[in-house]
Amino acid sequence: MKKDWAFIDLMRCIAAFWVMAAHVMIWGGWYGLPLPNGGLAVDLFMMISGFLMCLVAQAQDAKGDDQKGRWRTFLLRRYFRIAPAYYVSLIIVFVAGGLFLAGYQAHQAMTPSWWPAGGNNDPARIHYTLANFALHVSFLFGLLPKYAFSTFLPDWSLSLEMQFYVAFPLLWLGVRRFGYLATGIVAGAIALASTALVFGQWAYTAPSFLPLKLQYFVAGMFIFRLLSQGAGRVERIALVIAALALAGFEHRDSNLWITSIVVLLAMLGLGQLEASGLAPSVVKALCANPIVRFLADASYGVYLFHGFFISASGLIIAKTPALAALPPPTRVAVMAAFVMPLAVLSGWLSFRFVEKPAQKLGPSSLAGHRQG
Repeated sequence: MKKDWAFIDLMRCIAAFWVMAAHVMIWGGWYGLPLPNGGLAVDLFMMISGFLMCLVAQAQDAKGDDQKGRWRTFLLRRYFRIAPAYYVSLIIVFVAGGLFLAGYQAHQAMTPSWWPAGGNNDPARIHYTLANFALHVSFLFGLLPKYAFSTFLPDWSLSLEMQFYVAFPLLWLGVRRFGYLATGIVAGAIALASTALVFGQWAYTAPSFLPLKLQYFVAGMFIFRLLSQGAGRVERIALVIAALALAGFEHRDSNLWITSIVVLLAMLGLGQLEASGLAPSVVKALCANPIVRFLADASYGVYLFHGFFISASGLIIAKTPALAALPPPTRVAVMAAFVMPLAVLSGWLSFRFVEKPAQKLGPSSLAGHRQG
């Protein structure tokens, strides 16, 4: 099995820019481009994570089943991959929280019908308390409905990631004993069944509790199995059907299920072309080129830090009458020209000076593997 997959870099780029573009349009007060809901891009990140964790675990298995502390090493490595850059964003927002929220309040004032007072996305409800900070440092905030979205950072998905990493050793044990399909179906069924219970009893401000999104991680695991050697025809058909069902179930009451399935099929199709070596030259050039690799490396930082520049754009527009007077489509274009380059720059700086050094400090459970 390959160590690195070029199509994963492309999917990471797409997911990061999808989230950023959606947020720019939403806060700019004009969603005129046919870009699907940005939440689906976060679902794509989860499928990528499910895929990559199987890649890491399979490589660990190849080294021998009796590695001392292999799962402790796995969890520490995941922590050092996610936490350091996140802690930078967390410190910034807790130090300069008033200014950060003021930028969003300026956007809110320009489009009050989009952002009613008292809603989940009302900056006025955010309070940067010591308890809030401690829960986010520990990543436990995602388990508590009140704190699921309580910093105005896009960090609810990071708690999900950490919960998945903790659960993954058990999932991998199930894969080794019962196979991908049986393990994934049981996990997906538990997740989907628990969704109604969780939302019936607790009002989460964001779906930051793992059972609410586990199906996307499992779908990514199924994609990994489909691109691996050894799956028979019947298993492959069953895996495809199960993956499609998991990807589309959450959005079954809206047309978003179509987009969710298309995203999964695009990921699977690109992976299959790469695995078979039959990808057209244009697809190879798109997936494996220095620009895509650079943007993929910056994608985590783009996801983490783009909100700071959206906030800054709100402060600038509010203090500049000429910008405030622009029609919404033009204002969004100006915001995009401001936010996106700075977000990419911050993402690259984060990768170069925070993420890479931090990974060297942590245990190396898979030497030479850059995507996981």
